[in-house]
Amino acid sequence: MCASAELVLLALAALLATAGSSERWRRAAGEAPGPLAIEVAGPVSGLEVGGVTGGVAGAVPGGLPGEMTAEEAAAAEAEAAGVPAWRELWYSSLEAMRREPSFNNTQEDALVQLGGVAFLHCPVRNLGERGVSWVRRRDWHIISSGVFMYTNDERFQVLHSEGSDDWILQIKYVQKRDNGTYECQVSTGSGTLSRLVHLHIAVPEAFILGADEYHVDAGSTINLVCIIEKSPVPPQYVFWYHNARMINYDAARGVTVATAPGARTQSALRIHHAAPAHSGNYSCRAPNTEPAHIHVYVSEGSDKMAATLSRNSSARRPRGPAAALAALALMAAAAAARAPRPG
Repeated sequence: MCASAELVLLALAALLATAGSSERWRRAAGEAPGPLAIEVAGPVSGLEVGGVTGGVAGAVPGGLPGEMTAEEAAAAEAEAAGVPAWRELWYSSLEAMRREPSFNNTQEDALVQLGGVAFLHCPVRNLGERGVSWVRRRDWHIISSGVFMYTNDERFQVLHSEGSDDWILQIKYVQKRDNGTYECQVSTGSGTLSRLVHLHIAVPEAFILGADEYHVDAGSTINLVCIIEKSPVPPQYVFWYHNARMINYDAARGVTVATAPGARTQSALRIHHAAPAHSGNYSCRAPNTEPAHIHVYVSEGSDKMAATLSRNSSARRPRGPAAALAALALMAAAAAARAPRPG
């Protein structure tokens, strides 16, 4: 700034100080504050004049730039009362620092499906310059401080937007071991402020209606229904397998699959004109769900009864040394029955 401008500023400062003293004298005398007129001879470039209660009038080119804001008015009044504006700002900042942080609530439950993404929220009011930390209560492991992570598990991340009160702990591809309580902490002058988030991992369950075995005659239709429940979000797909082969699209072999997603997703498998080759293990599988299994037997007439009797007898057959003795006894009895009787 040139020397002439500096001289003008000094002159204005002296006038403003005089105006402030005069205003305080008027207030002490009980007089109403009057307008203050300051005349500046000649144009002053790059100079703004303001901050005096009652308005400033003069030969400043362009006049004053509109009405003052509430903060400017408060600063002007404080200046007129003899209190520097910087001190008012300092007091207001100090008052903001003295406010204690707080939460809307201190506990929350979050339900996330296995394999999904968990968002654990921690909204803090009046945080100021303090930091927010996330701790896993199961092993008291410090996960983060601010946006800095203290874990090698890349599934964890802290999300925070500038100006937001919410500090969000994000966990991708949640697993069963992520189930548990997480604590959001803020250190204050009087101790530690905590908020608990209880994370519940929902594990969908699948089962096939009926018994563990399904018997059907050759030439008839195989009908299997798979139910998937305890899934907050319906599965994106349900696949059916015959042994190790996926058969959802085997329309040429008489296979059709119809799936109805919902709170209890149902998937129906139909195989027309069943043949012995269709026998085997069948399973229905969905994302992040334990598969359900059933064994299908396709028999022709008497073969079905023979297979059933064979399985029942094998289930009742004794095992170990007793089984060997029983077998020897049966063999001896059979040999005695075949031996010719003396005349």
